[in-house]
Amino acid sequence: MHDLATCTVSGCAYLQLHGDWRGIDLPFLDLSRDVLDKQLCSSCGVCGLACPQNLIEFDGLVPKLREPSLASRCADCTDCVKACPGARPDTLIAEERLFGRGRRLDERWIGIRAKVLGGRARERKVFEASASGGSATAVLRAAKRHLGLDSVLVMGREPQRGWRTAPALCEDVDDLVNYAQSSYQIAPYLGVLRREMESPTPRMVAVVGLACHIQGIRKLQSLESRAGEWARTNIRLLVELGCSSGTTPRGTESLIEEILEESVDDVALVRYRSGDYPGQIAVDMKDGRRLYVPFWRAVKQFATNKTHRCLSCGDWMSGLADVSVSDGDPNIFAASVEAGDDPDAAKHGRIFVRTPLGQSIIDAAVELGELEVWNIELEGLNLGLERKRNRRASYEQGSLPLPEGPIPGAREPWQGLDDEVFLDPQTAGRRLLKVSGSAG
Repeated sequence: MHDLATCTVSGCAYLQLHGDWRGIDLPFLDLSRDVLDKQLCSSCGVCGLACPQNLIEFDGLVPKLREPSLASRCADCTDCVKACPGARPDTLIAEERLFGRGRRLDERWIGIRAKVLGGRARERKVFEASASGGSATAVLRAAKRHLGLDSVLVMGREPQRGWRTAPALCEDVDDLVNYAQSSYQIAPYLGVLRREMESPTPRMVAVVGLACHIQGIRKLQSLESRAGEWARTNIRLLVELGCSSGTTPRGTESLIEEILEESVDDVALVRYRSGDYPGQIAVDMKDGRRLYVPFWRAVKQFATNKTHRCLSCGDWMSGLADVSVSDGDPNIFAASVEAGDDPDAAKHGRIFVRTPLGQSIIDAAVELGELEVWNIELEGLNLGLERKRNRRASYEQGSLPLPEGPIPGAREPWQGLDDEVFLDPQTAGRRLLKVSGSAG
């Protein structure tokens, strides 16, 4: 039962059209009440993919019904609510299905894994185009051939607004290099897979994504629905990127307008980790100019343009992908402030192999000459992960609604640190790593 004091704009529009709200129990209103109204939407887009009648679209970062009157067509379908990872990622349920157990406390932020490797792309153009060595791109290139994939879901840019991220279905293995860089901006992502799902011929897909995207796919795969069956059969591989938190489009917009003092209307393309490691924000203007913002300065700018869901997120990695990849360098903020002597040596990834399928793809990538790997010990700290742990701990001290963490009931120790102290260019986060406490 819903009351008018807490319903969303979409829900209220339905009620205005139909008059009597008593007895209404419509799934999209549940999604509005339990996720949207609590600012727990991760903008992953899985609700739009899960909806059997394709009733959901996105207004910027927020899902809504295509028409308020369509709420009556939800009937007793709850697929959008069941697939949503915003409030309940259901990590433990997925882990028990994938691994036969949930994670231990010492696996809290890293997840269950078979092994951890160092890695980088062997092909020079992939290595140079990448943010941290091209491990994820090399894996996807190998998977495209090894699994006979039709497409790979990656994050690209809007055609007319090159500063805004947008999902892209990449079909050409050689084109994957154009998506090799990180994209520090959130956008509705998974919904574009509906094109593949509705194809008259079966289409095999790999998805590269962040924790919320992987969680959404795993929840979708558990559904007894057409979309769930399609996801179980046709999404053949999940590759995950470590995420300290995303930023809204306003973060990139403010960087262009306030730091570069340019208009976003004059921007052709933005790349986030371009040039010598660890890269800079490269902004290509329509008049041919290329402007740069140091990575460390962009990180500080982005810090003020994040959603509550991203800031309070309890996952650096979901731990539910076949393969996860993070920067091998544990402190790219410091590397941006003080360039090292050998940027190529610092530019590599950490590869977390989680499933037998993930191991088979790593083996294929090595055999095909796409990927170089070596054994590493998982030790040391990661500044991005420490920032995330610290933020999560601070939110756990308050009363705001939070997305569930991967271990039921587990809480982070709170050290009373403001996130800003991690981003002091004078210390570049080094002092903070000495007082923090988890491997990354």
